Amino acid sequence: MHLGLYIHIPFCHSRCPYCDFAFVVGKNHMAKRYTDAVIVEMQTRMQSFETVPVFDTLYFGGGTPSAIPPGQLDRILTSVKNAVAPDAEIAAEANPNDCEHFEKLYEYGVNRLSLGVQAFTDRALKALGRFHTASDAIEAFQTARDVGFKNISIDLMYGAPEQTLEEWATSIQRAIDLGPEHISVYGLTIEPQTNFARRFQKGKLDVPPETDQAEMYMYAIDHLEAAGYIHYEISNFAQPRFASRHNLNYWHDRPYLGVGLSAHSYLDNRRFWNVRDLTTYMQHIEDTGFAVEREEQLTPTQHLLERIMLGLRQRRGLRADFLRHPKIHKQYIAMVNQHLLEQIDNRIRLTRRGLLLADLVCTELVREL
Repeated sequence: MHLGLYIHIPFCHSRCPYCDFAFVVGKNHMAKRYTDAVIVEMQTRMQSFETVPVFDTLYFGGGTPSAIPPGQLDRILTSVKNAVAPDAEIAAEANPNDCEHFEKLYEYGVNRLSLGVQAFTDRALKALGRFHTASDAIEAFQTARDVGFKNISIDLMYGAPEQTLEEWATSIQRAIDLGPEHISVYGLTIEPQTNFARRFQKGKLDVPPETDQAEMYMYAIDHLEAAGYIHYEISNFAQPRFASRHNLNYWHDRPYLGVGLSAHSYLDNRRFWNVRDLTTYMQHIEDTGFAVEREEQLTPTQHLLERIMLGLRQRRGLRADFLRHPKIHKQYIAMVNQHLLEQIDNRIRLTRRGLLLADLVCTELVREL
């Protein structure tokens, strides 16, 4: 069995005001105990497979994997090395302030680095609560290149508080000038239970209006494509042959195993995910080898819905075979008439206008199922 492997590293140097991922701050002293738990969970999971799986991709996400000593990530990699494909994509998210760890990450086998830059203007970085500067981000990229990374991704965020189109254009151009193999662009989302959500509810968070954010997104599409990047997923752009193999596992409905705090897995049409509290996770693993909070078996209809939604996120779209379902076909015609969906050859995909309303289009397309 070929799988993707996700390893969650929850440790962070600081709390970003927009983030609702599972993370902890000020607990790096627990990194070794946490790594021990992840390795135990991995071993327990491996023993549950009838045959030893082959991991085609490994992804250290977070949190901030680069926030802890690289040796801890190496211990995890060593624990599964016999199950890792020779040509596996091994990716790690990293903070620009952690560039002193990049050389070791590369030495230990990480071959794709995902830098959480977010912006190349200091004003936007400050508004987003980031502690690195634009110069720090450029230096981190150059350090990654110098130590040997030939596959680097940069994350950028539009819609930051008070961000202007001109500032966003600067971030896009500086990213293009650096020439990373991959660029991800995400619109700021005000997530519940975050600092930004509390400020927004009090009227103390001045974010650009939706029309400006839409213009920022379209600006990114136009300029990144003009620079030779392939827009292969709603938020992701890559030079030829550098699309994220790990994320493609998700979008192509392939199985994957997740280990660590709050990590999700998808095996045999079944989803399960771990507890979100750090101490609870480690204690459960130490006691039983498992820390699953919930699981669900997808029904045929649920599976169909997910395939449609994941397919539409990709710019290649869905196979037109889905139109054989009469209820989907009815909604599809309505979406075409609104210029939100289009058919190219034997595939259905979002139009340029549809990209701006992707969640709504997906919801409407499957509304009658």
